[in-house]
Amino acid sequence: MGPSPAAAVAFMALTACRADTTATDDETSSETVDVFDVYDGRFDQGVMPASIQDGGYLDSVFINAAGDRIYFLHSILSPSVLDGSSTQEACSHTEASLLADHTAIPDLEWNTDLYFVEWEGARWSEPINLGAQVNSLAMECCMWLSDDETEIIFNTVSDLDGDGEDQDLDLAPTGNYRATRAHRDAEWGTPVPLPDDYGTQSQDEEGVRHDIHKAPSGNLYLWETFGNGDNLLRFGERIGGTYDDPVYGPPVTLDGSTNYETQVWVNDPETRLVFNHRQADGETELYTRERATIDDPWGPSAGVPTTGFADTAGRLIWGEPTFDDSEQFMIFVRFDTADNDCWTPDLMFSAGDPIGGFTGVTVLN
Repeated sequence: MGPSPAAAVAFMALTACRADTTATDDETSSETVDVFDVYDGRFDQGVMPASIQDGGYLDSVFINAAGDRIYFLHSILSPSVLDGSSTQEACSHTEASLLADHTAIPDLEWNTDLYFVEWEGARWSEPINLGAQVNSLAMECCMWLSDDETEIIFNTVSDLDGDGEDQDLDLAPTGNYRATRAHRDAEWGTPVPLPDDYGTQSQDEEGVRHDIHKAPSGNLYLWETFGNGDNLLRFGERIGGTYDDPVYGPPVTLDGSTNYETQVWVNDPETRLVFNHRQADGETELYTRERATIDDPWGPSAGVPTTGFADTAGRLIWGEPTFDDSEQFMIFVRFDTADNDCWTPDLMFSAGDPIGGFTGVTVLN
């Protein structure tokens, strides 16, 4: 079974936008930043293991609160193949090797699994698979974890042949799932869908909800792709129940959200949002919103300066922003579009903060 364009487009809508236009941004990506001594080299150029330096697809990054684990999805194929804009043969030179313990069967080695790398004091570990409770033959992505890493929310897409019907190969329904574990090194328990429209219900051509972040209050912040092509930031308020067994109001659009806002991150007190805004040509801009307390309305969107973020082709296309509990640097995946037919992922570090902005980048892989 090869990657189906329709299924791939549905999946890639969660991650990156493509455009065939040529960038005019004159920023360069050659600038690197001096990493804080406290991080002991963990964000140096090329510091990631060789197994994730050979192409393929890496995305949906999430750094834990402690800053010593980076979670991500991985596929052997270029994102250009997965989104249907190129072919596996044309991009064979960017095809990666399967990572350890990847869930695969013959002719279905291209699906995505979730992994993490852990800082071991002098180097990052080899990628560690999140295990069979989380990963399947479907397309897993878009994870969030609690500060103690005992709770995960992730998305799975099980329409692999692009016929509009999910649960191919008897896989779980497409949607968002939650799993828990006793401690951060324990195996994950059985995932269960999030309640109602936040889980597997109404995930169809009318709207797809994904990239869910959960605040300590139990409130949900997410991104919805609508059937007409609109992309808006959405909010799910916990109106009852408990943190572990919540009752939610229906999804509502965050007041002031405009089209093409995606991939939202929220801090624990729910006083700052950081998110991406796509331009018509696919270029990415970083924005933030803030408020004094959780009871106040959100302030207006403000652009976050990002200097030196362009790839070698001058393009500015990246995935979701993620921060540790210091919020003094950002980890993200920027797509290298120098070969416009076969994009490759760069795992990036940039020092700064959402108020003053980010200057310079370091390519970790």
